Amino acid sequence: MNEAFFNRDSDNKNVYHPTLYARGPWDPKTLHGRVLSGLVAFEVETNCLSEDEVDTFQASRITVDLFRPPPMSPLIVTNQIVRSGRRIKVVDVNIASDIKGRGIIDIARGSVVMLKKSENPDGEIWSPTAWEIRSPPEDMPPPYVAQKGPDRTASLPIWQTVNVQDDTGEPYDEYRSQNRKLGVRRAWIRETYSLISGMLPSQLVRIAQVADFANPFTNSGTKGLSYINADITLYLQRTPIGSWIGTETSYHGADQGVSVGTMSLYDRSGRVGTSTVCGLAQARS
Repeated sequence: MNEAFFNRDSDNKNVYHPTLYARGPWDPKTLHGRVLSGLVAFEVETNCLSEDEVDTFQASRITVDLFRPPPMSPLIVTNQIVRSGRRIKVVDVNIASDIKGRGIIDIARGSVVMLKKSENPDGEIWSPTAWEIRSPPEDMPPPYVAQKGPDRTASLPIWQTVNVQDDTGEPYDEYRSQNRKLGVRRAWIRETYSLISGMLPSQLVRIAQVADFANPFTNSGTKGLSYINADITLYLQRTPIGSWIGTETSYHGADQGVSVGTMSLYDRSGRVGTSTVCGLAQARS
């Protein structure tokens, strides 16, 4: 991971400068939603947890509200601890940007609920059938550098995808015909870029970014992806292990241009949680 989506400001640790790799798919002047969910997870882990809490609390829900197109300009990330108790901790994260002629404008808002780990109670509770699809090896070679980067120079795809049902090993592309097949979508995903320059992403940051795939994976159809998500809600019962995150679509519904999609999330040991998005019908710029 020699490249990153953001460079952290040397004078103000709350300011993050996006690189060209953080560009989103809808408009070259806006950021990818996945980097915002990564920033929310990074902010909470880095600035809101003591050393003891890192081990004893589980980030159980991360919700990111994407209520404005995020510009390709420096982002200001701040937090507020709403509740800090013995068994629960709740943190709000705000992401803003200083837009020329408009001043500082809020771009996105995150809410993170952390619950204290303990032991499961006695008895059995129903769970879905285990996902018996082995993850790719950790030492699987990264994708090839391609001449299709955001600055038109050689760059890696910003994630690596191995499809389970139509496995070609190619990075995900909503325009590729193999990904237009209707039905349950299953794939393994791993990051190829760091979120912050000079820092390897944590496991929480990795899965917070993968959670954004609930939009293209559940909302893509025979005409490609035509919904832009207005939020990301990630639920976790535990933090994943390993670099590969497994995804399996489980719900899609849409009426009058409003959609909801959900996918289950896995690591090499089994299920870890779910990701849900709501979306609006959207044409590309």
